[in-house]
Amino acid sequence: MIDYTTLSLADMGTELDAIARETQSRFGTLDERQLNWRPAAASWSVAQCFDHLLNANRAMFEALDAAMDEARPRTVWQRLPVLPGVLGRIMIRSQMPEAKRKFTAPGKAEPASSAIDARIIERFVAHQREAAARVRALEERAASRIMVSPFVAVITYSVLDGCRLLVTHERRHFEQARRVTEEPDFPASRG
Repeated sequence: MIDYTTLSLADMGTELDAIARETQSRFGTLDERQLNWRPAAASWSVAQCFDHLLNANRAMFEALDAAMDEARPRTVWQRLPVLPGVLGRIMIRSQMPEAKRKFTAPGKAEPASSAIDARIIERFVAHQREAAARVRALEERAASRIMVSPFVAVITYSVLDGCRLLVTHERRHFEQARRVTEEPDFPASRG
């Protein structure tokens, strides 16, 4: 089991690359019907899992960019010395793949409710390569800057923990998508 709270920038780059490879391998051959199949009305499809990740990651990278912009004024939450370290670890642990608690996706990270085109996997894999490159390009000193959660403005964590949270969250939803394909009624491949 990976301890996501201690991943280094290099480890995160490796994990992002691994998620990209595993996503392509596991879901890249699914057709649109399979990608959009849902085990229950309240459950997400494989496509929705990856659409959610793209939306959440977009918001996380916007928040990361804001934290790295030295010209931007820091919020009161970013200036509290202990809070970001504590909240970062709590947030990472809450999103670990083996965590049992379910969460409601924030509005800006919600997946599309209608059918998502089959290129979602291709878009996600391309995004992963970009995300891995961005994480690898971070310097340790810069990664200690404090960022504000793009979903709850009073939650802050280091950029490093924000990247750890992104990786952890991705692994959680990758596993969710995998479980969808293992449902007994999951549609078989055509042809």
